Amino acid sequence: MPARRSFLIYIPILLTFALIFFGLGYLTHPLLNGAGSTAVVESGAPGEDPANLQIFWEAWHLLERDFYGDTPPSTERVYGALHGLTQAYKDPYTLFVEPRPREIERDELRGSFGGIGANIEQTEQGYILRPLPDQPAALAGVQEGDQLVRVDDEVITTTMTADDVVALVRGDVGSTVTIVVRRAAVAEELTFSIVRTEIYTPSIEWRLLDDNPKTAMVGYLRHTIFSERSPDEMRRAIAELTAAGADRFILDLRGNPGGLVDAAVQIADLWLERGILLIERHADGTERTFEARAGGELSAAPLTIIVDGGTASASEIVAGALQDQGRAKLVGEKTFGKGSVQLVYELSDQSSLHVTNAQWYTPNRAQISGQGLLPDLVIEPGSDPVPQAVALLQQLAEEETIQVAQQK
Repeated sequence: MPARRSFLIYIPILLTFALIFFGLGYLTHPLLNGAGSTAVVESGAPGEDPANLQIFWEAWHLLERDFYGDTPPSTERVYGALHGLTQAYKDPYTLFVEPRPREIERDELRGSFGGIGANIEQTEQGYILRPLPDQPAALAGVQEGDQLVRVDDEVITTTMTADDVVALVRGDVGSTVTIVVRRAAVAEELTFSIVRTEIYTPSIEWRLLDDNPKTAMVGYLRHTIFSERSPDEMRRAIAELTAAGADRFILDLRGNPGGLVDAAVQIADLWLERGILLIERHADGTERTFEARAGGELSAAPLTIIVDGGTASASEIVAGALQDQGRAKLVGEKTFGKGSVQLVYELSDQSSLHVTNAQWYTPNRAQISGQGLLPDLVIEPGSDPVPQAVALLQQLAEEETIQVAQQK
């Protein structure tokens, strides 16, 4: 029975960047957006053959018998068939993900993984290691520029994908991985046995905008992905910025492809006192409504949200909820427009099947899929939206001051 990670939504551009982090850093690519708890469900596999797979087996055996050349392993052929099966549904978000990419997806959404604390760069010559300070790789003696030659018993080649290499180096916290590197300075290969440690991948960076007195009280938060750890990170960021004197905030969601819907709902709730956050509609017409709970940490402080064409999915949940509720103004460019919901089933070999199951809508029932969110203040592509966001914050703060004075 496959395990299901429910209500995942994401942009399916999987693990294609040349630079992948498997150390303290994070994967630098649009990845998953999802949500919910893990549950075990029945696979729904039929007891009979509803599609007459006899044709499939005829083709399988004919290829085995007549193909001139090297026959790919059976696992590769099965995976190829599954990729083709999901593509037949003509939905870019319904797809099959093989075990190694799926492992990296899980790590990205969890916000931590077992690793050696090094970045890897793909070059024409091979994969180059860049150890991070005070992390296991550096402490073991790995140096900047060492070329990765072997991980345990597997030789690293230039034809391997970055996903493959990352998956080999990562593993359970406390387990040992043996790597062989080639060091140009000494023209020899060196072997290191390294105990994997838990590597955290922060999803939020924050600071005060203190370039001049006008921005001294502005708390700036850059959010890159909605992981399991994001709500706690956001709470910590809000607490530290408030303690430092911030009384207005900028939430920068540029390039954020989404993440766990549960995390998005929790984070939107931090900025709202009440109201609808999200409406989820299924094909049969049934709906589920998510609402804010009283007691949001910052339900009144002036807030602007910076968005662009890379702001997608769970990011659009947060931006759409706060915009519709009149809680925040959006600054920047029109968002991506990804509003479908996927169920993600963990299959028996650690691969996964992602199945579009519903659509979500903003509190005002605006459909996001194919539409995106239009900012309140549109900024030309290539220009810096931060100054405009600061100016809008100042305007909102002045309006709030006037309203408070009038109430008195």
